[in-house]
Amino acid sequence: MEPLGRRNRRVVETARLHRSRNRRQTARTIIEGPNLLEEALAAGVIPEVVFALAGDERSAELAAAHDVELAPVDTAALERIAATESPRGPAAVITVPASGKIGLRPAVVAWELADPGNVGTLIRTAAAFGWDFGHTSGTADPWAPKVLRAGAGGHFRVSIGAVGSVEELDDAGLTTVATVVSGGVAPDALSSGRFAVFVGEEGAGLPADVVTGAALRVTVPMPGGMESLNASIAAAIVIYELSQLTTDN
Repeated sequence: MEPLGRRNRRVVETARLHRSRNRRQTARTIIEGPNLLEEALAAGVIPEVVFALAGDERSAELAAAHDVELAPVDTAALERIAATESPRGPAAVITVPASGKIGLRPAVVAWELADPGNVGTLIRTAAAFGWDFGHTSGTADPWAPKVLRAGAGGHFRVSIGAVGSVEELDDAGLTTVATVVSGGVAPDALSSGRFAVFVGEEGAGLPADVVTGAALRVTVPMPGGMESLNASIAAAIVIYELSQLTTDN
């Protein structure tokens, strides 16, 4: 059995991965819960260690089946690693996958979207429709534990990569689409194509130069009179509609 002092140090080191600086420096992050662990393993992402409570037979079986180290911990240690209220475990440390290439498939692009929940939901939505996920500087770290939880396994089904400009997506052959609160066309009014949908911060929206630089602008019609929707909900509607219009080339 691992000495208690070493195990405690590992718990502290793992908990530090909730800080973006530590994730960047080590290229590691934390996944939490049985579903995320199973999604990661199914995608060939093998954790370096799985922390689990005593009696968590499913996590022990998964670790053994994939030759992953299992580190038994108590509830207090798991709460420190998971940083969520009453976690049931497991929690695992993985290497952050290399940045993917955006442009081979339709993509949703989070443009300076800071809310982790919205970013994770966009990744989950992209995975549901077979799209990829791009992100700009100023966007919440896609591999932060909070974003991973909101992504519900979608991270391991999409290509996730950085985007620096509208032009690079134009050059990749995607039709760039800015989501705007008003003044755009309804998404189902567009012609068929391969799309890159830009989603901005809920309050500020997309930067003006991104809106003007995009090939198209779309607005979700709201006949009920609401002024706006949550960013990830609006994006999900747009992605659904444009998925019906998506072509392979």
